[in-house]
Amino acid sequence: MRKLLATCAFLGLAPGAYAQVPTIDKANLKVAEETSKTTDEILDTNKNVLKTVEETLKAVTGDRGSDANQMQNLAVGNGFSVSSMPSFDSLMSGGVPNFGSMGGDVGKIATTFINGLQLVKNLSGKADSAFSGDKSYEDMVNTVLGVAALVTGSQQAVQTRKTSFEQAGQNIGQAKDIKGSIDQNTQLQVQSGLTINELIGVMNGAVSSMQTENQRRLTDISNTQKALDYDD
Repeated sequence: MRKLLATCAFLGLAPGAYAQVPTIDKANLKVAEETSKTTDEILDTNKNVLKTVEETLKAVTGDRGSDANQMQNLAVGNGFSVSSMPSFDSLMSGGVPNFGSMGGDVGKIATTFINGLQLVKNLSGKADSAFSGDKSYEDMVNTVLGVAALVTGSQQAVQTRKTSFEQAGQNIGQAKDIKGSIDQNTQLQVQSGLTINELIGVMNGAVSSMQTENQRRLTDISNTQKALDYDD
């Protein structure tokens, strides 16, 4: 005992200081283990959330041209388009039908139709006539030719668009993600707008036809009045 005290005094230790023996606090250990387990679960949850966010971001961003391009050219691009029609007043050039870049079967059918009527070039029979009736007659010939082309082309386009929209309908629902579906729907809206625009073009042709008819009547009334004034 004396030797132990002497050793402690030599080492500068209090007589009662002995080596620390590690002890385990079971309650604190249990809490630590539960905390560690909860932390791991939170980390796993965060990883899953991050993965979901990344997948969602991928699904709603980026280029989905391969999906949307399938819906292109449903309304315009395959066959006849009203926008390719020249103005009615430029359809006849030197008495010969001229459809410009449109051409195709539509121009041929319309030309065959107008030629089949075997119309005279003008009403007065004079070249370079200044007679108002000749101008009105020329406008009517152009309008008849233009409307014939519109009717023929529109009939062809209706069938072409019907087939195109039916084929596009088969691809609906096959997009890989939300973005692809959204882009497909957007493209369909664009094509629907173009189809409506084509309809407006056809209606403009009908309005032009009515305008030409009104112009002819106005010209006839004017010429009749001139004739009456001359007789007086």
